[in-house]
Amino acid sequence: MKHFIEEEIHIEGEHPIYGTLTIPASGTDRLWPAVLIIAGSGPIDRNGNGPKGKFQFNLYRELAERMTELGFVVLRYDKRGSGKSPSELVSAGMWDLVDDAERGYLFLKNHPNVDTDQIIVLGHSEGTILGTALSARQDIQGLMLISGGVANLDEYLRHQRKLAYAELKNGRGFKGALLKLLVNEEREEKKANKLMEKMFKSGKDVYRAYFFIKQPAKWFKEHYAYDPRPDLQKADFPVFAIHGDKDPHVDTEILKELPELVKGNSEFHIIHNMDHGLRVQQEEKEILKLKKLYKNVSSRPFHQEGFEVLSNWLVSHYKGGS
Repeated sequence: MKHFIEEEIHIEGEHPIYGTLTIPASGTDRLWPAVLIIAGSGPIDRNGNGPKGKFQFNLYRELAERMTELGFVVLRYDKRGSGKSPSELVSAGMWDLVDDAERGYLFLKNHPNVDTDQIIVLGHSEGTILGTALSARQDIQGLMLISGGVANLDEYLRHQRKLAYAELKNGRGFKGALLKLLVNEEREEKKANKLMEKMFKSGKDVYRAYFFIKQPAKWFKEHYAYDPRPDLQKADFPVFAIHGDKDPHVDTEILKELPELVKGNSEFHIIHNMDHGLRVQQEEKEILKLKKLYKNVSSRPFHQEGFEVLSNWLVSHYKGGS
């Protein structure tokens, strides 16, 4: 039995936003603290799922339902290019996505069931960067960095490529020996940097790499120019961060910077055997085998410790109601 009320919402504008608002069923005539969920990279819908039935994770739906049962109003929305969103994602820049998130925040701020003194922004993956940028624009009361945070996109992509190089070089047998000879990290990094330079110099929102592969040039350019650290230094509100030690997308060492950056209360957690989507992963951390792992991820349980740590932080800081 559901202990919350679910509403479809529509925010009008040049780029309309469609989403789902969940409200605790025990009090539609009172004020509650609220959480805005900002999705990760790619065309991810309000539930945390990819397009055309691929990669059905349902992370954001699960987060929304669990947090609402704790006593929070939660808004999750379709990112551009996903769900009911009619807008194209490939031509959008990072700041366009921050604008969308800000509109979601203002929707919550004006909702009759939301305590405007307790609005928390929760970003997942790329959403940690967007959420940090939003925190400098609006007077939020809490920031949750899930599977990301502190670093910018360029740093995280370099980390991911470094893992990929190492896995290729450590391969076994004849194939592994051949890759050790063929994979040159310095050369590959020069190729990656050259592609970025071409995109940035093109001045286009969408760049066609190798004549036919569409690349979100505006998105890359704005992300690479943005460092979240100065905005985190302005944070005088509680900040929470969580990574899984089986998540190859992130560099867990970066979270150690958080306490030195944030003025207010902060804490971070590294959860054993947890992946990028807060699910249990017993297998080794391997970035080159992610697609294979993702085929079965929807059938895996969410990591109990990860959700408990997240829930305890919310309850201890915001009391679950006002």
